[in-house]
Amino acid sequence: MKIRSMTAHDVPRVLAAWNHVLKHDHLTEQRFRGVMLGDPNYEPEGVLVAEDDAGVVLGFSACVVRREVEGKDGGGGEHDYDRGFLKGFFVVNGKSGAAAAGQLLSRAEAFAAGAGKRLLTVVTYDGPYAYPGVDVRYQRLRRLLARHGYQDFYTIECVAVDLRSPQVDRMLDEVRATLPADITITTWDPAMLPAMRKFVEEGNMPGWFPVDWESSYANPQQTTLILRRGDEILAWAQFRPRHPRASFGPILVLPRVRGNNYGAVLLLESMIRARDAGCLEMFAGWANTGFYVRYGWNIVRRFAVLRKRLS
Repeated sequence: MKIRSMTAHDVPRVLAAWNHVLKHDHLTEQRFRGVMLGDPNYEPEGVLVAEDDAGVVLGFSACVVRREVEGKDGGGGEHDYDRGFLKGFFVVNGKSGAAAAGQLLSRAEAFAAGAGKRLLTVVTYDGPYAYPGVDVRYQRLRRLLARHGYQDFYTIECVAVDLRSPQVDRMLDEVRATLPADITITTWDPAMLPAMRKFVEEGNMPGWFPVDWESSYANPQQTTLILRRGDEILAWAQFRPRHPRASFGPILVLPRVRGNNYGAVLLLESMIRARDAGCLEMFAGWANTGFYVRYGWNIVRRFAVLRKRLS
């Protein structure tokens, strides 16, 4: 067995094995390349392929670390600087896959520990990632990780909603009726940039607003909603009206004004706009589930997040 850094030339073979083993997590080649090799924090020593003497792919691992607090992606923070992220991992079935798992995980752990990290987490990485954790249906993969010292420490849920429900308009009307008269909802315009800087600083979410975030806000955006009181921005949300299923998120309401239905009105407004654009459903990943289910959303996927303390 050989463990080596994955090259761009390897991608089609590794991706074919990935899609065969991870049946719930199929990726396109463009997405796989972007996530695994296009990450600003990518280092060749962290992205590995295991293969047998005939060149057959036995497994794959992708580990990233931020060597400065912000990282090269600009999205890191003090809260997660102590950890590396195993954002991609699979092995084939059988003894050869189990042997590959031991070597791949050992190399990933050594890579993270060598960068001064105390934990290796699978995954909760808010840089370029494919999935937020390990789908709970992959029982074999979770058992394999557990045998190597990884422990589940929480579950991430993804949710979805049918936008054709007649309840959506009624819920939006009810929530809008609770808002003070001085609250307005609009789409993003670059003239709001001074107020947005203050919002970003107070909101303190570097994963959503990395160091160079302003470059993404140079033009008007019809799918970025802003909730304001006067010129002050209090809440922000984004949605993407793809067909037939739109996606929603992230969403941020400043902590000092939570509990006033500001998040609810942005969610429902996004649902209405996506529906009016012809979308039938809406999906949100890595969700605060309780918030969504109040407005007719249902859980559609669960991911286990695992971690291991490094010596």
